[in-house]
Amino acid sequence: MSANVHYEVYVKKHRKAGWLLHQACEDRKEAIEIAIEARGESEECSVRVSKESFDEINDIFHSTQIFSKGPETHQRKLREDKKMDPPCSSPSDLYALHARRTLGRALGPWLKRNNITVIELLYRSDMAERLAAAGFDRQHAVQKVAIAQAGAQECSVQHVVRKLTDLADKATDRLRKLEKTGKLPGFHKKGYAATFAAAKKHSDTAFALHHALAKALSPMQEWDQKVAFLAGCVSDALVEGKGCADSIHMLDEFTSEIVALPHALNKMVGGDTLGDRLDRITDMLMGKPPESGSEGSRLLAKALTSKQLPMTQSALAARIFSELCGPRRLCPDNFEKEVALNRSIADRLVAVNRALAPIDQISEAFNIRSKRLLENDAIHSLLKRHSNSAAEEIKCLLRLEESIVGDQNKVKLASFLRAVIGSHKTRSWFVKKSKNSLNIIANIAQAQRSVLSSSFKQSDKDELSMQLDRLCADIIADTGIIRKLEYQNKDPIEAGRALMQLVEGGVLTLGTVSNNICKKTLQLLRTSQVREELRNNNPKTVKIAREINTMMQRIRANT
Repeated sequence: MSANVHYEVYVKKHRKAGWLLHQACEDRKEAIEIAIEARGESEECSVRVSKESFDEINDIFHSTQIFSKGPETHQRKLREDKKMDPPCSSPSDLYALHARRTLGRALGPWLKRNNITVIELLYRSDMAERLAAAGFDRQHAVQKVAIAQAGAQECSVQHVVRKLTDLADKATDRLRKLEKTGKLPGFHKKGYAATFAAAKKHSDTAFALHHALAKALSPMQEWDQKVAFLAGCVSDALVEGKGCADSIHMLDEFTSEIVALPHALNKMVGGDTLGDRLDRITDMLMGKPPESGSEGSRLLAKALTSKQLPMTQSALAARIFSELCGPRRLCPDNFEKEVALNRSIADRLVAVNRALAPIDQISEAFNIRSKRLLENDAIHSLLKRHSNSAAEEIKCLLRLEESIVGDQNKVKLASFLRAVIGSHKTRSWFVKKSKNSLNIIANIAQAQRSVLSSSFKQSDKDELSMQLDRLCADIIADTGIIRKLEYQNKDPIEAGRALMQLVEGGVLTLGTVSNNICKKTLQLLRTSQVREELRNNNPKTVKIAREINTMMQRIRANT
């Protein structure tokens, strides 16, 4: 089934009119809005929207009604004979990729309980017979598929159920008869190369080799054992050479079906959190044996370095992006670890083949990850760890900015920063801690420099910078620490240089505070003592005055 889908809007003006195609579009929401607008306030008018899916295999469109409104309801008519064969009409059709995926969805719970994949089921008569004996599980799967296909093909559900049940019986009988002939080779004790050589003698080499692999996997109950065995077969095929290496795509089919199962891959890589598992899966995708991984994961990572397992690589990449775009946090109890893990996974995915990890998909995934980090609960837990230090609260939010992507996410983080900087709690903490130390106030200036060098929107940068500058000015006014410093220096010009060095050295903020310091310094330079020394060309005074002038020019250039 292709992903070619569009939506058609039909309008019926009144009861005696016919249904007319009003418009077609590719967006579901837009189609429904168009239908509602087309009906307007008319009580006589009826509208409906149908989803049209193109089936490339059968070269037809399948229509499904998704919306209708008005007195006239569109009733889909069944085919006159109420019969139509389902897409899979012979046992050989079940081995196609799209059929295996359908079987995987329909038989998911039963396959999970029996620790097998669809491809194993299709080549093992013992499991096919077990499924037939299960009765309810097989019948339930048949009914699920039949309802979907009958709706798409506009025919009787009972007809499709009978066809699919007959197909399942035929496939089981065919597999049983093939095994009874004894002509299908098992897995050779000399290894994969010998098994492949034996399979080549069979009239259907692909079927014989698939069957041998499925039989070899039958005694293995752990997913890790199965993956380790298949990875070993890949290594054997690569060592054997060209003829045997051509069959690696069959091993790829088995391996990809296993790693595509979330529960199977989880058991194989282990890990206490989703972040641990994604970290190891990403390592595997890159061909790096994951730390603390199982034997199967290490062997599979080594096999993936051959670049001969594209379906397995695609399945691993799909799992990574599925989880990254999902709602679950990677490390819900460790915010810092989650931030570091986000960056680590992103850096590794950028190095992966673009066909597996397109840049736009990476960007979208980590935009969503950034949203997860900026949820209220997550930010609250982060700030709670630093609740005893307002300076650390500001610092941790600024550090987070380096790991956040997406313009909207930056805007949201800026709003959290504004709330922390402007809170009464923050001001009270700085006033209390800064009474006898300029080092505490220096945290505000450092935060301002971080804001100005960040990737926040320019409007947010300006607002946050001004907010930090106002906070610094308020702390200075409340503590009087600058007046104390001024009184400590008996020499006015020395006091002026000391004040300018506070701004130049990044202890005080740029803006209102730096301007006030410049004004205060100019007042000190205009005192009678300093003016007298300058008139007399006192070398020390002249040198300091020049230093102050240079610092003042640099400061004004930066504000």
